[in-house]
Amino acid sequence: MNLEAGVSFMEDGGLRLRYQRCGDGEPLVLITGLGGDLLFWRSAIAQLSERFSVIAFDNRGAGETSYPPGGFSMSDMADDVAALLRHLGVGSAHILGWSMGGNIAQEFTLRHPGMVRTLTLASTYMRRPSRSSFAIDQIIEAGRALGSEAVMSLMNALCMSEDYFRKREGGVNGNGRQVYDLEGMAMQKSALDDYDINGMIGDIDVPTLIIHGEDDIMVPIRFGEEMMESITGSEMLRVPGAGHILKPAQYARHLTEFIGRHSP
Repeated sequence: MNLEAGVSFMEDGGLRLRYQRCGDGEPLVLITGLGGDLLFWRSAIAQLSERFSVIAFDNRGAGETSYPPGGFSMSDMADDVAALLRHLGVGSAHILGWSMGGNIAQEFTLRHPGMVRTLTLASTYMRRPSRSSFAIDQIIEAGRALGSEAVMSLMNALCMSEDYFRKREGGVNGNGRQVYDLEGMAMQKSALDDYDINGMIGDIDVPTLIIHGEDDIMVPIRFGEEMMESITGSEMLRVPGAGHILKPAQYARHLTEFIGRHSP
């Protein structure tokens, strides 16, 4: 799809946030993970915008979103979501957060519960896994020395499925080039290091769907199972053979049915 279609910017104080809105229907916000930008959602937007008014954006520290100097927290990024919805005149929306975006989505739900119709948490966690945290710190340092291409390769090694690499061995190209803002990525990682929702996740009181790949190396599936046990009434979709990055075809129909069951 054309990434530039529907792309605009929101100004909010010192924040200039790039976002995209496509499709009609109930609003569905997509929140991406560490270092990701609008490009991450290109396939999901193409598929989900047939049913929803899909809203995606670049978090602080990624893409073309600019923000005040200094560090930022998960609360800051959650409040950016609220500011964007107010800017668009959207009182409440369905929220889908992937990986770090799931932490933003959790924090957004706790801080702005009236703005959340349903919550979907994909490939995410209450507190980032220590092994993955260590690996990402090393990847950021490698990126500073070797460039963003090295970051892409190393992150793919943790995020993609065995099937993905089997196809690469067979000569199939990858999923496109991701250009990382290494310093922004480091600030996002710092926000992740400071975030732990274990003591508060039980306060989430909206319909919640958890989606997790059974072959996720970056965030093993037990982290998703722990969230399901902690959020009353939540349900879980386990995706066989999937790694950390999920294809829309693996969850879009289930997500649509879930939202349909919790819509007026």
